[in-house]
Amino acid sequence: MTEQEIKSRILKMSQMDEEEWESLCKCCGICCLLKHTRREGTYYTGVACNNLDLSTKRCSIYSTRLKHAISCRKVDLPVVLRSGLLPDSCGYIEYIYGKADKDVSMDFRKILNERDLTKPQADLSKLEFNSKPVSINTRYCTVPGPWDFIIKESLNWRSRSIELRDKYAEFVHKLLQQIQGGRSK
Repeated sequence: MTEQEIKSRILKMSQMDEEEWESLCKCCGICCLLKHTRREGTYYTGVACNNLDLSTKRCSIYSTRLKHAISCRKVDLPVVLRSGLLPDSCGYIEYIYGKADKDVSMDFRKILNERDLTKPQADLSKLEFNSKPVSINTRYCTVPGPWDFIIKESLNWRSRSIELRDKYAEFVHKLLQQIQGGRSK
């Protein structure tokens, strides 16, 4: 896809109504996984927001999530274009670039909800993740956190999202300023 086609798609996204926008989401549940930043970049973890129903990959409080979920952000145009956090196979990223080379998908039977980290009956040491048992940080006898469940390959899930953030930063900045200017009038 050419740069002009990509910019044209971004412009079309900026003009979508709520229904058109929501129709782009593939409901994969990946964006509901908690993220952890390290020196090398931001990783997804094998821990999901407490409101994600792991069997349906749907938010259980979707319509009111922004009022109740502290870490939840609405996936809107600035998030798509500036965050660099959406996987290449995200519906919003695919709308701009076309079908991803590889579909990022998770086996949600191996994903935990955040609340599971504090359940004493949860046997987290037997959780298989990335084809090997997850090591739990017991050095300080602390409750494990999402950082103990990093998906190492997730650093490579976002090349197109990072390109949007970096390569098209000036174009995106001007577009978002125009949108903000139009709303304030």
